[in-house]
Amino acid sequence: MSQYRKDLPPLDNLLFFHAAANNPSLNSAAQELFVTQAAVSKRIQRFEDWLGTPLFSRDNNSLQITEAGKVLAADVEIALDFLKLAIAKVQTPGEPVVRIAANETTSMFWLYTQLREFSLSDSSCNVNVVTTENTAELLSDQNDLAVLFCDGNVHGWETTKLLGGELMPAASPEIAEKAEALAMFDSTIPAQNAPALLEFPILTPDWINWQRWLEQKRFAKVSSWHTIACHSYMHSVGKAIKGEGILLAYSDLLDSEFRSGKLVRIGNAGLTPRKSYFLCYRANAQLSPSAKQLWNFLTNVTGIRSSGNSSPGIE
Repeated sequence: MSQYRKDLPPLDNLLFFHAAANNPSLNSAAQELFVTQAAVSKRIQRFEDWLGTPLFSRDNNSLQITEAGKVLAADVEIALDFLKLAIAKVQTPGEPVVRIAANETTSMFWLYTQLREFSLSDSSCNVNVVTTENTAELLSDQNDLAVLFCDGNVHGWETTKLLGGELMPAASPEIAEKAEALAMFDSTIPAQNAPALLEFPILTPDWINWQRWLEQKRFAKVSSWHTIACHSYMHSVGKAIKGEGILLAYSDLLDSEFRSGKLVRIGNAGLTPRKSYFLCYRANAQLSPSAKQLWNFLTNVTGIRSSGNSSPGIE
């Protein structure tokens, strides 16, 4: 085991040496340390005696650091910085990273945009996004916050509505223009030569794809329409933006794509789901100050508040 008391000088000597090495005179070093000039001179002399080598050449009150002093000063600077960081970790523990969970589409098309703005704000903090399609993983106890597609009633969790909106046909401007010219959704049967519907599998029972949308809007069954199979909702969004078919778009979730003109609504047919996107936190948990700041930012961005839910507590 290292015997630091034998191998190292008194550590306060390093502080005096550091001040002397980074100041043009003994007077300025003494002022930095809130001691007298004589005290600085005495400590430096004691340190040089312990080392057995001069660290400074002296000319009245002026100090000229030697080559040996320059080498040592660089290493002492690093050592003191490491020591300062080590003490700070214990003295004032850092605020933990905030974990927020959301599904892939919500993360990519809404949450990351909001987090970018949050990171530029005065209330920013470190955030870790957990992306999963599994509801149990979204509601893991390890997550501080979660964005969930639900009716707002989640056992053991407090919720605030983030996004509402409609499920409606949308496409790139070129495809939308063609669909409009064919009056594609003005009747319940598909038009001839109509662009394909970008269909996707339902991963959770509460989601709606083209098959369910058409049934609820009393259109012809999905088998009557030309469709392109996508492996996820996210995949269908990407293909729609590329002009490869018609997306069943959730208006609020894809608001930035509509405002930028990447997607255009087709016709007036729309369906308002019974469920929406809610921001959730565990009812028995007290949010950290950072998690509360993120909660406030996200709910203020949308301007939507759920009735009857109180603001989350803080640790």
